[in-house]
Amino acid sequence: MKDAISIVLVDDHEMVRQGLRLVLEENTHLRVVGEAESGEAALPLCTRLQPDVILLDVHMPQGMDGITAAAHLKQLCPSTRVIILTMFDDEVHVERMLQSGVDGVVFKRDAVAELVQAIDFVADVPYLPQGLSAPTKERLYKSLRGERPAQPLTPRETEVLTLIARGYTSREIGERLFIGIKTVETHRKHIMDRLGVSTRADLMTVARSMGLTPAE
Repeated sequence: MKDAISIVLVDDHEMVRQGLRLVLEENTHLRVVGEAESGEAALPLCTRLQPDVILLDVHMPQGMDGITAAAHLKQLCPSTRVIILTMFDDEVHVERMLQSGVDGVVFKRDAVAELVQAIDFVADVPYLPQGLSAPTKERLYKSLRGERPAQPLTPRETEVLTLIARGYTSREIGERLFIGIKTVETHRKHIMDRLGVSTRADLMTVARSMGLTPAE
């Protein structure tokens, strides 16, 4: 049996930490191994425990804020995934969080299921909240890679990518969207060019991180 994912919670409110522990540990594959009330307290704790995941509140009024703490934690525990929890749901704040090197961002207003999905998510790209639009996520990923922003996916391309991500074949996509198989394949090529990927596996990874696949 696979070992449980070990998690450290970092939030300045004890009640929030207790609530997170309760809801996370309802999932048998998740285990909270430590808690810290500040960024400063999190550094030695996470260095000692080396958890798989750190859940970090971005807004901690006393001492080091979450973004600063995230940057330090990524240096001290490079194999640990750092996920920021935030009430700031605009792309400017999200981009600043990503620039600190975090592995994921989850909005506090989102369901627990999305937080669990972010914890389970393993990829070479950060996990972004489903509340962000697909074009916004695409722009943020391009920015992280230091690329010039590409044109966003068209509504039709987003439809095709969503169906690809959910396992539909080209024939099935064509039947659902009333277009030919060759047209589906042309859309697939354009999508891959726009997203800067060259394999189906990479396409699926980006689609999942964009929130286009259903939560398991």
